[in-house]
Amino acid sequence: MRSNAVPHYFYGDPADVVEKLELDDLGCRACLSHRLVFDRLVCGDGRNDRQVGVPRVGHRCKWFRDQ
Repeated sequence: MRSNAVPHYFYGDPADVVEKLELDDLGCRACLSHRLVFDRLVCGDGRNDRQVGVPRVGHRCKWFRDQ
């Protein structure tokens, strides 16, 4: 059976919801460590040697740097 309910985080502050959706759309582009290689977004942090979850890990990455 399919549900028409929205995800649980949609029931919070509208500004937080919009911010989360924008960060999800940006993915790794939200991080200063991202690199563009052959039109593919990859993690440029030296500690990330396996590229696990890249490029959709974005702001959830444990190596995320915003400054």
